[in-house]
Amino acid sequence: MPRPKPSPLPASRAVVLGAAAIVAVLAGRAGAAERGEAAELTLRERLEARAHTLPGGTQYLVGATLQADAIAARRRQDGDEQDTLIVSSTPFGAAPSAQRLSVRSSQLDWVSRTPLESGPFVWTRLQANLFGPDGTTRPQLTQAWVRWGDTLLVGKTYSTFMDDAVLPTTLDYNGPSGVTFVRQWLARVSLPLGGLVRLDASVEEAQADARAELDERVRVGSRAARPDLAARLRIEGERAHAQLAVLSRRLDVEAQTGPASAPTASAGRRVAGQGVSLSASVPTFGEDTLSVQWVRGEGIGRYFNDGVSATGAALGTDLRVVPITLAGTTLYYRHAWTDGLASTFGASRLRVDGDASLRAADALRALTYASANLVWRIAPTVFAGAELQWGEAAAVDGARASTVRGQLSVRWVLL
Repeated sequence: MPRPKPSPLPASRAVVLGAAAIVAVLAGRAGAAERGEAAELTLRERLEARAHTLPGGTQYLVGATLQADAIAARRRQDGDEQDTLIVSSTPFGAAPSAQRLSVRSSQLDWVSRTPLESGPFVWTRLQANLFGPDGTTRPQLTQAWVRWGDTLLVGKTYSTFMDDAVLPTTLDYNGPSGVTFVRQWLARVSLPLGGLVRLDASVEEAQADARAELDERVRVGSRAARPDLAARLRIEGERAHAQLAVLSRRLDVEAQTGPASAPTASAGRRVAGQGVSLSASVPTFGEDTLSVQWVRGEGIGRYFNDGVSATGAALGTDLRVVPITLAGTTLYYRHAWTDGLASTFGASRLRVDGDASLRAADALRALTYASANLVWRIAPTVFAGAELQWGEAAAVDGARASTVRGQLSVRWVLL
């Protein structure tokens, strides 16, 4: 979303700048361009040439990005998803290599801005890509929201608990394991506190319905007791920002033993989930940027890019349900080699804190993700890049499994 400006802009210019920021984020998310750099300025110029105005003053832009990925993995992941690195799906046993061609990162975008006779402008936003669930290639709605001025947003978008500005520009669609990344339905209120400071608070879809089988005779399931509550305090400057975010959840967790058709015993508990996140991005040398995030919380596994618990809880002795505490750390650096050549590299780690004896020996204890890429802007709206990705999963009993993946990507921004 566009940041408020000290003075009002002409309506046509404002919508172009706002849409340009959004599309630049999209391109940057896939490793094709970076926010606030020369590539974004080029996108703004093309957007300005393609903006449309409807009777009544509504201005809108429709854009698309076409992306083709060639992926080679040393080990095929467990499960159906093969087009992005999911470290928790790394096989601990023997696995064949895998090669993939994918267009699932391609997407369609819409943004509009409507002036009202009195009061704020109304913005709308739609976004869809082809990353369907379970590894399928089919349309998936990723954003759909309406925003009144800079105050109220309702719809599906990035969670208030996450910081989309610290998402590194990886070619890999999913990205680092330990960073927060969730898009869901919410209602968010924003309040400027003066200067560069803003406070956001939201009520969000919990998405807590999950079931996990610890083995063939033990099952754990969870359900939301209420919507999730999130808030963040953000300080944002020209190229730097810092953010503190907090999250509150309530989950009803039930554990069962015995056959699923006729459980022999069960126990339930209401789990209070909460989390805190600290994140920032700062300029370093020239156009380079350093981004960092630290997150810790109980029962918040689904807010991480890659989770080690589907239910947010573990089953201890005597069917005792214990919330799982997770901690994630992510550090990435973006370096501009020349005006049209840049690299993003770094690492992320997600780990389970607390008593490991409460979890099964083969349960995941930690996930480590690292990547490095080189992206070339061939033309103002055409990008090509290469990326090397590495992931390692560690289990409670000390077992480790790792994988290496290489990816070549070409992305064309159509506006």
